[in-house]
Amino acid sequence: MTVHVINEVTALDAWKAGARLLLQEHGEVCNLITTISKPCSLEQQWLVTHSPRIVKVTADDSRDVANTLFPEKIHRRFTDRSALYERYLAAHDRAHGRSTGRHAWGTYFERLIRFPPSGVNQLERAIEKLNTWPQRNTTGLVFHLSSPTVDAPRTRGGPCWHFGEILWNADESLDLVVVYRNHDYFNKVLGNFAGLGRLLNFICDASGKNPGKLICHSVHAYFDCSQQQLRSLIT
Repeated sequence: MTVHVINEVTALDAWKAGARLLLQEHGEVCNLITTISKPCSLEQQWLVTHSPRIVKVTADDSRDVANTLFPEKIHRRFTDRSALYERYLAAHDRAHGRSTGRHAWGTYFERLIRFPPSGVNQLERAIEKLNTWPQRNTTGLVFHLSSPTVDAPRTRGGPCWHFGEILWNADESLDLVVVYRNHDYFNKVLGNFAGLGRLLNFICDASGKNPGKLICHSVHAYFDCSQQQLRSLIT
């Protein structure tokens, strides 16, 4: 089994390095492991300058992709966690109340704070444990983003982020480990990395810890565009 490894400092550099690898490997690889040493060092302009919609009108906007993982605008208005969760879910339910088919499963942040069908707030549960448990190198604090009870097998439209875990290091830093079953380096990855960095920063602020690394296992990495479109986006 071939494993591809990328180590970069920022989300922007990690995304570009992964995209270049895919261009070299004819468009797709399996088992791409990306480590970002400073995932919370983000610039909003990256999501504007390198948004896929710039080069393909039907593509995603990187700001929207990041928002599915962490709602930055709502957080700026509601710094209290309970208020943030309540406000986000109210807005989410209004937007998704009439969605059907592949759009009905919701967003990642919703599943972090209201995992179906029981409605468990996995994010708040992890923050509470980080604030009350004794320090240890690993805590077993995990997030599940898919469930066989609510997610039927599908080739497109279902959640691609399946699993996350917080690693509590001896120096009081937190690493975030994530597993993606499918990872589109054109439409999604830069926004994913940005949203995950914001999520990690939120967890660290809420628990009095320091941001560590983001480690991402992309089980299948690819790009949904032409080679020229991807090259123009990463320049």
